[in-house]
Amino acid sequence: MTVIWGKDMTHKIHSHSFDETIEKNWPEGVKKTRQRIDIYKVLYLADEPLSAAEIYSSLNEKASKEMYAFSTVYRNLLAFEKAGMIEKSVLTTEDNAVYELKKQTHRHYAVCLNCHEKFTIATCPLHEISKDLETTLPGFEVTGHHLEIYGYCSKCKKALAD
Repeated sequence: MTVIWGKDMTHKIHSHSFDETIEKNWPEGVKKTRQRIDIYKVLYLADEPLSAAEIYSSLNEKASKEMYAFSTVYRNLLAFEKAGMIEKSVLTTEDNAVYELKKQTHRHYAVCLNCHEKFTIATCPLHEISKDLETTLPGFEVTGHHLEIYGYCSKCKKALAD
């Protein structure tokens, strides 16, 4: 079992499963460096999109001295984005972009306006309205979409009511 860095630096995964994932998903032409693999691991284990600052903090959290410069993290995220390895989003509740690995299926989030926690929506609501889109936008070819839902999580709703 290999320790892989996650948000709290305690996640463990089988090394062969991560190695297989990285071999399967790493695009040709993108050099594999230790820094890139470490950044990929943080994103691989993340339950939600992370900002460059959150990735930077996760990488340096347990180190006795700073292992990565913020600019290194940011440059590698730009390289990942250019290679099509990650999705970059700017959520309305965030000041900075957030990143997550591209997966076979895309995800949408409900975002708490108070604590900014992101909750994954289990299904894509746009699939249900695709016929309506064809009628409303005749001749328009949808090639992608981004959906965010805003509100208050149960903890914040309760706290705000008190």
